[in-house]
Amino acid sequence: MFVDREEELALLERLYASGRPHLVLIYGRRRVGKTWLVKKFLEGKRGLYFYARRRPLRDELADLAEGLGRALGRYVRPDWDSIFAALRDAGRFVLAVDEFGYWLDEDPGTLSAIQRGWDEYLSDSGAFLVLLSSAVAVAERAVAYGGGLFGRATARMRLGPLEPRYAKSFLPAYSPRDLAAAYAVTNGIPYYLALFDRGKDLGGNLNALFSRWGPLYEEAENLLRYEAREPHIYLNIVRAIEEGASTYSEIADRARISPQTLAKYLHVLEKLEIVRREAPVLGKARPIYVVSDLYVKFWTRFVYPQRGWIELGNPPALDLDSYMGSAFEEIVRRALPRLHKSGVVKRLGRCGRYWSGDVEVDIVCVDGGRITAVEVKWSDLGEDDVERILEETKDKLGRREGDYYVAARSGPKDPRVITADQIFA
Repeated sequence: MFVDREEELALLERLYASGRPHLVLIYGRRRVGKTWLVKKFLEGKRGLYFYARRRPLRDELADLAEGLGRALGRYVRPDWDSIFAALRDAGRFVLAVDEFGYWLDEDPGTLSAIQRGWDEYLSDSGAFLVLLSSAVAVAERAVAYGGGLFGRATARMRLGPLEPRYAKSFLPAYSPRDLAAAYAVTNGIPYYLALFDRGKDLGGNLNALFSRWGPLYEEAENLLRYEAREPHIYLNIVRAIEEGASTYSEIADRARISPQTLAKYLHVLEKLEIVRREAPVLGKARPIYVVSDLYVKFWTRFVYPQRGWIELGNPPALDLDSYMGSAFEEIVRRALPRLHKSGVVKRLGRCGRYWSGDVEVDIVCVDGGRITAVEVKWSDLGEDDVERILEETKDKLGRREGDYYVAARSGPKDPRVITADQIFA
């Protein structure tokens, strides 16, 4: 199923239509939809999709040359020079190599070979080369200063989670409330949402997906193993944050890790978009860290602590309403750009959280001298609730000039109220 990614697909189509040679890097964590995107792009075009594997590079080159030969109707020798020469002579032709980082694991010199092939054969041809990677660190090193693709990649795309509204494409019969929960346990990752059985209710799906045989039971650990050499340390840090440690010293203490080494681990977690460092958009309070990946957040809170229970064949005990209190805030934050575009929210600007001492506002956006403030409540609100919350929010922000909203599971028809219905419409 191809869902969302219209902007990314449109960019690829514009680059292709230009007729010029292009080297495009598409990367992002596993399951985020990179392969779906490039296969959709390849439809109706001369090209070849090739999935790299972890095996000797000579075997990979042999298979690539054979596939390329079939696509071009000619013999291609299994070496870099012949492969690049065939691409140069092919006219407008797309070669998409998925998980090209596996080649770098087998032979670190592969990046230099691609660099030389681009410079000597393809930079003045009709070739359209797409490299895909699930290893974020590998992709970013490749295009960084000193990397083999530095100055050569004509476009780079990092794919992230889907916008919240697209959850409905996978689960059209679900209510907005259940769509919010489904998004909040999958982080909006297309593959995870596609695992839901449309014939089951939310509870039945969660029991199946997170059972000891379920596909999402060990996925968080696998994700960290794929990206990091010491996954248990990263897991301890994520757990510490999810359990309430938010400042640098609190995280180091609860995760039992030296403050001197914590920075490098937090840096990796931020790069993977599992953790986010936040500073208040107004004022100068100390920055904090939050778990921003909703799947990892859910897994850390409910699955990891119950591993022994789940291994006995039991489903995890869940308290979705307590979890959704913080998860819905992240969902609203991700939905704001579209809500602004559709006119539900008047202004955005620079958005984040606000706190000072014991005072906190969930989302505040600053645009010039005006603010947009959104207090998020995972509850069903009445008119009196809305008025009370809005007045409290204005007091917290010193009655600053701006637009004030309440985001809720459901609420009255009021331009100041954002509901799950609107987010998942």
